[in-house]
Amino acid sequence: MLGSKKKRKKVIGIIFMLLLAAVISCGPSKNAMAKPKPVMPPENVSVWLKSATSLRIKWNKSEKADGYIIYKYNKKAKKYVRVHTAKKNQRSWVDKNLKTGKIYRYKVASYKMVKGKKKQGKKSYPVSAKTYGKKAKVVNAETINFGVMDGDEVGICSTLKMSGNIIGDSSVKALNTDIISERLIWSSSDETIAQVDKNGVVTTKEKEGTCYITARAHNGVKGKVKINIVNYARPKSFPYYNGGKEYVNIMLTTYRENVFNIATYFTVNRKKGVWGDIKMDEEGNITGYPDFDNIAEIEEDVRTILANFPLVTEISYSSNRVEFLMKYDKYGSSYCRIDYCIDDDLSGVVNRIAPHWAAVNFSPM
Repeated sequence: MLGSKKKRKKVIGIIFMLLLAAVISCGPSKNAMAKPKPVMPPENVSVWLKSATSLRIKWNKSEKADGYIIYKYNKKAKKYVRVHTAKKNQRSWVDKNLKTGKIYRYKVASYKMVKGKKKQGKKSYPVSAKTYGKKAKVVNAETINFGVMDGDEVGICSTLKMSGNIIGDSSVKALNTDIISERLIWSSSDETIAQVDKNGVVTTKEKEGTCYITARAHNGVKGKVKINIVNYARPKSFPYYNGGKEYVNIMLTTYRENVFNIATYFTVNRKKGVWGDIKMDEEGNITGYPDFDNIAEIEEDVRTILANFPLVTEISYSSNRVEFLMKYDKYGSSYCRIDYCIDDDLSGVVNRIAPHWAAVNFSPM
């Protein structure tokens, strides 16, 4: 009996040790051990003239930040050095006792308190500004104007040169002033819709939608313009068309999707120097396709039109237009052309049916 008690105690002790080892080996989860994400730098950092000897640095609130650190570039050290630590609710700081007529550069970083220590995130983009008096002729940026109107439409797969005009500090008395730097930093709110390069050239993608193009001046001043990217090959309506042409009506109803798919295809795959005519021979073979890898995308649409709507005898394409040619007799002496012009040189066409679309008659129907 006594021996059996000792055995039971020994077994219980072993089980306890095994359970303890299992608990220890499991430990905290990977998520619990993961390091906290670094706090993001504040947005919209900018620097403004406050007086001839002081500059005000401003920034927006950074989510989850417990405070901010301002850095100023030091020429001797050849790096940005810490000059001020701001509290959580602080959104600006004035750098005083500066030399008049000198340019100063700054960056701002956010920090979060972790175990009693400041855990700093990455620094913001650099901003710079000059100190000067009321009669200065070289000043900081104040606003940015664009040559493009806010809300303008731009076609898919096209380019647009943005012109950003920097307006200088209006507080100075001089009528003609220069900006300390004409350089602009360009960015896009959605690069899947439109991209912008360092020169302000916007390139739209195949995707429709709204995109904001932003230009940032030397001191962080920003200008923003909204552009709506649309597919002109697929108009939602035909505002210039009265519906008076029978065969045009068929094209814009029965074969609407086929026509729009083909026009969209050549919008996306436009290439300079590439042109030709797509036709169907008497045996039903289609010839004239361009040598594009993804030509299969429109083969069914092309065949649907050429095989089922005999009036359409050919589809012509080039780098800036697609034409659907309809003949009313076997000699082709009477015909109509449905035109989609990517670069929109249809302003002189009488039978315009939609932006970038027209029905051109070469003899009475």
